[in-house]
Amino acid sequence: MKTQLSQSLLLPLTLGIAATSCQLSATEFDARSYAMGGVGVTTADYVTASFHNPAMAAKHDVRDDFGLLAPVLGIQFDDPDELFNDASNLYDVIANANLPADALIVDAALTQLAGDKAYSEAGFGLVASVPTRYYSTNVFIKGYADAFLFADVLDNDLADTDVDSKMSVYAISVVEFGMTFARKFDTRYGGMHFGISPKYNIISTYNYSQTIDNFDPDKYKDGASSDKKGFNLDLGMEVGLLYGLSAGAVVKNLIPQQVDLKPMNGSSASYNLHPVVTTGLSWSSDYATLAMDIDINKTQRYEDVVSLSGVNDDFDDTQMLKIGAEFGLQSAMQLRAGYTNDLQGNKGQVFTAGIGLSPFNVFHLDFGASYGGSNKFGLVAQTMLWF
Repeated sequence: MKTQLSQSLLLPLTLGIAATSCQLSATEFDARSYAMGGVGVTTADYVTASFHNPAMAAKHDVRDDFGLLAPVLGIQFDDPDELFNDASNLYDVIANANLPADALIVDAALTQLAGDKAYSEAGFGLVASVPTRYYSTNVFIKGYADAFLFADVLDNDLADTDVDSKMSVYAISVVEFGMTFARKFDTRYGGMHFGISPKYNIISTYNYSQTIDNFDPDKYKDGASSDKKGFNLDLGMEVGLLYGLSAGAVVKNLIPQQVDLKPMNGSSASYNLHPVVTTGLSWSSDYATLAMDIDINKTQRYEDVVSLSGVNDDFDDTQMLKIGAEFGLQSAMQLRAGYTNDLQGNKGQVFTAGIGLSPFNVFHLDFGASYGGSNKFGLVAQTMLWF
């Protein structure tokens, strides 16, 4: 690609990166779990069980009659390659370049941007729960969006007269409507719980791919979009053990689903919802909870990416190890902390923390935050009522 890129072309590029990563978002969130590193297989309460393990809907106090989560909202952002900084640097170089004398400097800035990736995710949820002694039922709505932005720059394009390199924005949103049914079986040590969450989902896709000199943040509506509807299931179990220990397992998205993004200017991909098995172990007392969850298999998301520079199918695969702790009084306040690590190595380690306020164990206000470096952070908040 020749260096005759003007400031007017780089400004839309820079603004486009910033606006896209903020507006397109994605996964499922729960403020208490989020603050505890994402654990939930054996630590979710009967309301948030629909998010983590449907079996936990049957694990509740005998005095509980109704629970309402309305709402939970969360967002997180991850820029591991410093795409924002590289795009800003590219803009500054172009703005101050004296072409053609500074051609090599501009080429170097473009090369620095090549292959950069950024991710943003957001989610929401609403749950109404009716627990009984042996059977419990939840009705829930939850959704998430998962956006992926990358600079698709060819090395040999930097010396060509035509601009072939592109900026691509891929996004997926999943909205699920479902019910959770859970059953308790009494045992000597505290009971066994089994649950199922049948759900109807709407999967929407978005693809906005343009050459760098045509990438315009005002033309997002020109992106290619599509929708796909389907049905899926989550299955879970949990068993109480000696000395406050609990063990459990959950299978999410038992039915594999795949949706293809509509191609745009030669760029496309597919998004997958594959079954993921997660196991959990926890210890709880009146004043503390310690827990660990681990994914048995990896979560696959974007695959079959068609690009100029080439993107491997496993670039965003994750297999999470999650560790969390909670301390406090259930009828007053709780302090939480956690840690997550991707065993696939695609995402770095993250530390989490949060606080919960629960006067008389009736109204719950929870906050959770994550930090994995200067370009990796998230925030979740929610309110709940228990009666």
